[in-house]
Order: sequence, then C-alpha cells, then structure tokens
Amino acid sequence: MDLMSINAVAARLGLSVHQLRRWELMFGLEIKRGRGQQRQYRSEDLSVLERIKELVEQGWPTSQIRPQLEAEGLVTPKLIGLPSTPGNPEVLMEALIGLRNFTERRFIEISRQIDELRQLLITVTLKQELEGELTSPWQPVSQELLSDVRHYPAEEIEIGPAIGPSPVAPPPQVDVSVSITASSPVARPPEPAAPQKPQGMGLGEITDQNYLTVLGRALDMIGWTDEQADSYSQKTFSVPHWDELGRRQAEALISHLETVYKGRVAEDQPA
Repeated sequence: MDLMSINAVAARLGLSVHQLRRWELMFGLEIKRGRGQQRQYRSEDLSVLERIKELVEQGWPTSQIRPQLEAEGLVTPKLIGLPSTPGNPEVLMEALIGLRNFTERRFIEISRQIDELRQLLITVTLKQELEGELTSPWQPVSQELLSDVRHYPAEEIEIGPAIGPSPVAPPPQVDVSVSITASSPVARPPEPAAPQKPQGMGLGEITDQNYLTVLGRALDMIGWTDEQADSYSQKTFSVPHWDELGRRQAEALISHLETVYKGRVAEDQPA
C-alpha cells in the first residue's frame, strides 16, 4: 500500500484528524514524516489504528491499550518517547517533538481542570457569602475606624538666660497640645460609572517552550476546532496544521484570537 496522508486515514477510519494526533501522542505511535513534517501512514500503521479503534469501542481503559498492542505484536515494547536506534539524530528529534507535544497537551488539560476547580471554588464561596455563612471582607463596617489621638500636657518653655540677681518673671506658658476633631464627611454626588473595557484572555507570557500550549488555550477559549485552526494556518501562513507553526506565526495567530475574543466581550457588554 502506498503511503497515506493523515486526512486520507481519518476519512477511511471515520475519525477526526485531531483524534489521530491524540492517539499518536497517547500511545507513542511512530508515524513516519516526510518533507515539511507531513505524516505518512504505512499499511502497518493503519492496522494499529484500526485495532486501537476496536479496543476503544469495546471500552478498554486507555492505560491498557498500549500493553495490549505490544502483547499482540502490533507495536514494539518500549518506553514512549525513547528512540529505537540510539544515536540517530532524526529519530531522537522526532521522539523529542512527540514528547513535547504530549507534555503540552497534558498541560492544557491540567490547566483547564485547574480553571474549572477555581471557578467552582469561587461559585461556592459567593453562594455561602450570600447565604450569610461567611463573613465577607467587602461588607460595610458598623462604624468608622479612627486611630487613637494622644494629647500631651502643656510644658513651660524658657527663652534665653536669666539676667541679674533679681527674679525673672516666668515666661508665658505655651500650650503645645493639638486638638484634633474629626470632620464630618461631605456628601458628594455619585460619579458616573466608567464604561468597562474588554479584558484580555489572560494567557500569560509566551516563550519558546510554551507557545503551542498558549495557542491551544487560546483556541479552546475562542471555541475553534482543529479544522478551523488548520484552515486559518494554511490560508495565512501556508502551514497545513496549527500545531506545526513556529513561534512568530503562533504569536500572530494568538494576537488574532485575542482581537476576536475582545470583540465578543465588547458585544456581550450592555451599552
């Protein structure tokens, strides 16, 4: 059988391109890549994918599918990400790319779960505050808190030395005590509320190590599918898949997604 592209394999198995990439990372499949890092599937690769699809449809746990494939002889027993031929730079580079993509995917999933837990915690806390179960730091205080004012007694101040033996009249007493009175607050008319500006996506800093992870988070926040991202990547950068973009290209796509996101936020805000 001739080498097949990822789109042809996805159409033949009835799966999405994203699912094939996910299985490749999850089960450590070695898919040959040609020029431009395009995946090229062989007949034995197609057999492995068909078997994985059968096991998934049968309800096999994900952690047991790789050992089952090794037991059936469909894949070679090894550690995921370990090159089969030590010292081969091409194999080592492909293994490192696969391990990095797998790690970034897991980081995106963990980040999404952390965000969901944070939102759940905020919701529960606000509900308890509304029901009066917790004391909120934003509740109004019953009285204004003023610092204690200390009053010092008056002291006598002598200016210059005494002249002659005759007694000198005592100098006038100077009261150095300070009387502090709290001024009553002046009522001011309420200021008109300033219009809220659309907030950013909060993606954080972009580096050479995490730019694909940040781009994946941005796509999830916008709601773009892999097909939409691939189409934009092909049309704008002539790169068929968004997860194969370089850092500068990924930053340009992230900037475009932030513009789309701010536009949606601005439309959702009341006039």
